[in-house]
Amino acid sequence: MKMKKKLASVLTVIMLACSLPWQAQAAAPIVSNKPHKAPVATPPAVSEAQPVRAVPEPAVVKADTAVKPAAEVKAPKQAKPEKKAKKTAKKKSKKTKEKQSKVQVQQSNWRLKVAQQKLQVLGFSDERPSGRMTEATSTALKSFQKQHKLKADGELNDATYQKLTWEAFAKEGIPKVKGKEIVSRAAKYKGVPYVFGGTTTKGFDCSGYVQYVFKDCKAKLPRLADEQALQGIFVTQKQLRPGDLVFFTTYAAGASHVGIYAGDGQFWSASSSKGVMLSSLKDDYWKQRYYGARRVLITNGEVYK
Repeated sequence: MKMKKKLASVLTVIMLACSLPWQAQAAAPIVSNKPHKAPVATPPAVSEAQPVRAVPEPAVVKADTAVKPAAEVKAPKQAKPEKKAKKTAKKKSKKTKEKQSKVQVQQSNWRLKVAQQKLQVLGFSDERPSGRMTEATSTALKSFQKQHKLKADGELNDATYQKLTWEAFAKEGIPKVKGKEIVSRAAKYKGVPYVFGGTTTKGFDCSGYVQYVFKDCKAKLPRLADEQALQGIFVTQKQLRPGDLVFFTTYAAGASHVGIYAGDGQFWSASSSKGVMLSSLKDDYWKQRYYGARRVLITNGEVYK
């Protein structure tokens, strides 16, 4: 009996031992014989006390917040290149026109005022010189232009202005006296010493000398050089004739020295260094200081360009 019990217990132990691998095999997952992908590595465990924040995925723009195409985006208003260029050009053009108009107004005011004075002298107008173009001035200019066979448009062009100043000068200037006569009298006082303010043969200053020479020929001139420079009509060096007046800027701005043109580029004047003498317009001293010339003798003829 004891042997049977022992055998039974041994068999029981053997059976239990043999059943364990089958149980373990049943608990294990079924593995397929087919090829499989490598297992994905799992991240290390993290404690619940310090949860990991999820890494944000690339932002997905929602439909209502999506960026609109460039054509739909309202960009700040900017002037188109063409419009901007046109606008800039327009501004520059406007400034240029304003500047030009100011210059033209200044020039036309002076010329027109002189023209209005000459129209009075010639009896074409009794309007007070204002330097502004009026209907009366335009009408007077047309009448003058018709009389002298110029384009009768009532405008003060160069040809009209030149003719107008000459005709007025022909009426107001020094008549009958010839340039050669003036030059002959001027040479007569060669060597008379220079005296500031002098008006006699004991001593002359420049304008006193010129006034004295013309007075000798029964012709009147103002006393001072800057006053004499306003007489007659303007002439260039190429247009100079004996008896015309030449002006220089010396001790003061403007016409501060005057002489009598003698011909061949020479002139008589009372110099502060040598008194009355004949000088050349080509001398460096006088050439650098030349101011302009005026024709005061009607006999020297009309001035043409």
